[in-house]
Amino acid sequence: MKRYKFESALDVACGTGLHAIILSALGIRSVGSDISPDMLKHARHNAAQAGVKVKWVSASMQEVSQKVSQKLDAIFCLGNSLPHLLTVGDLHKTVQGLSNLLNDSGILVFQMLNYDQLLKSKKRIVGINREKNREFIRFYDFLENLIRFNMLTIDWKDNVPTPQLTSTLLHPYTKGELNTTLAHFGFTDIEYYGDLKFSEYRANGSPNLVLVARKNSKHDQR
Repeated sequence: MKRYKFESALDVACGTGLHAIILSALGIRSVGSDISPDMLKHARHNAAQAGVKVKWVSASMQEVSQKVSQKLDAIFCLGNSLPHLLTVGDLHKTVQGLSNLLNDSGILVFQMLNYDQLLKSKKRIVGINREKNREFIRFYDFLENLIRFNMLTIDWKDNVPTPQLTSTLLHPYTKGELNTTLAHFGFTDIEYYGDLKFSEYRANGSPNLVLVARKNSKHDQR
């Protein structure tokens, strides 16, 4: 793995702010963005508890480049957030916007599930767990171009089940699709890893796909 040095960073779709807070604690000038006001509320609280300074921005992945004014050395999009962009058009808009936010030779890091493996195996049930009287079943529906992730929660009271189902649509971007998109918007030196410990990426074995790409300052995005 190559070593990268950076002094400023953006955590896109930051959720409760974990990674932005860690970056700030390491001395990095940090920005965290999320579309959810509730997540940002928790993020602000967590940053205050940690005693660190982070700039928080309310924005979707597609629009964040219009809400952040400063250029950055690094941008992170972690935690399988990218597949929430349900169309290739939204993916392109997001990647182009993030490229515009980066300094010359800045780096972009994506982390998501390994959809190459998931699409090949088409394994529907991915987890069954039980905590006391509550049972959790996680499973996928494979649609034409998307995947629906489902969480079925069953509360057992007096041996009577009360089910509740929540579902989320995801676009299962493959390594090839992401590589093509990143190259189109001027990213080079793309590296691939199987997790955030930077293990070797294996299409049929790695749980995650982590991409690290450098912006090509000479690329013309017109």
